[in-house]
Amino acid sequence: MSNKVKNPFNRVWVCYGCTMKRVNRRQVLKSGLATGTVGLVAGCTGNGNGSGNGNGGGNGNGGGNGDGNGGGNGDGNGGGNGDGNGGGNGDGNGGGNGGGSDFPSEPLTGVVAYSEGGGVDREFRQIQPYFTEEVGVEVAPEYIAGAGTRRGVRTVLEADSLHTYGMVATPEAGAAVAFDDAEGTDTGYGVEDMMPIGNHVSQMSILRIREDEDRFSTIEELVDYAADNEITVGASGPTKRNMLANIKLAEATEASFQYVPYDGGGPTQTALLQGEIDVANRSVYNSLDIIEDSQCIGVFWDENRWPELTDDAPPVNEALGTDIDFAGTVGRYFWFVSAALADENPDQFDHLVESFQAAMESDEYISQLEGGDYDESGKLDYMGPEATLEANIGDYETYQEFIPLFNEYVQN
Repeated sequence: MSNKVKNPFNRVWVCYGCTMKRVNRRQVLKSGLATGTVGLVAGCTGNGNGSGNGNGGGNGNGGGNGDGNGGGNGDGNGGGNGDGNGGGNGDGNGGGNGGGSDFPSEPLTGVVAYSEGGGVDREFRQIQPYFTEEVGVEVAPEYIAGAGTRRGVRTVLEADSLHTYGMVATPEAGAAVAFDDAEGTDTGYGVEDMMPIGNHVSQMSILRIREDEDRFSTIEELVDYAADNEITVGASGPTKRNMLANIKLAEATEASFQYVPYDGGGPTQTALLQGEIDVANRSVYNSLDIIEDSQCIGVFWDENRWPELTDDAPPVNEALGTDIDFAGTVGRYFWFVSAALADENPDQFDHLVESFQAAMESDEYISQLEGGDYDESGKLDYMGPEATLEANIGDYETYQEFIPLFNEYVQN
């Protein structure tokens, strides 16, 4: 499957002679029926041939309003939104994927592309009860780790219905495709094949040192020390965003680091506290477990909006006078489904999108995040499907640019 990026959002609903069709936006603009991102649905009146039940209404093919002859209110000319001659809300006999009223018809499976108990799983479990309430059925997690998110992503994309969705971190998801492209390997899917339900959380990269570190206590001192002394810097995985932040720091300064990748954030933090590494590149919220035993000395962002969680550490560029571009260093967790299934079942996809957004905006969910040992509500970063896809594409393109640096600094 091609990795060429395409925009699956160029589709709108348009009424042609009272027939609702999902068409390409370019077709709508060409016909002059639409002037923006939303097509115009004309009020239609059909000539109903008598009364009765339309074929295919209800939960049948096409779903919703009656399809075919019949329907309408009474005999004779009937108005409505029917398809064919006459409108009406007929109760048909057909089954199929037309309407969203019977979806979901069974519990959902949320595929977490990581091991149980990690940072992504933690985010999944925090919102799970609120999403379950909104979507209307139970949601069961399935943990499919390995292959740099590829196994979990493939499981979602190979599902036979939208009862299976995924939760994955990026830029790792896009990075997997970018690295395969660079190596001439077929991932089996492209970034555009993962249709986002929405973005859940965003976290910025930070540097943490041990609380008892006596060689340096600021990022300026770290960079100066690393110019003449060997310093080990750990991160989760050899090609993930925290490692990219380390590489960008080295590129912008005279610091020389030895890069040590670990299989996850937990092992990275353990290695820091046990003295196996000198510095750990983590993120604001997923390093809260070691907040009492470590010190944050730098934030990879233009400002530090989390002073109480990061020892009021300075932004890296501000402290060092550098101009590091933070693209690709921000961790986002997003939900997604198969783009092909979303396109075939737009009502079902819309239900997932609306349920996810409602859960994100739930007062109870936000209160839960605010009421723990630390206020975690600042990590929420809702974005809709289109904005999330655009951000994912940006991450993919960023990693294409930096693959040579990974090969130079980490792989070798």
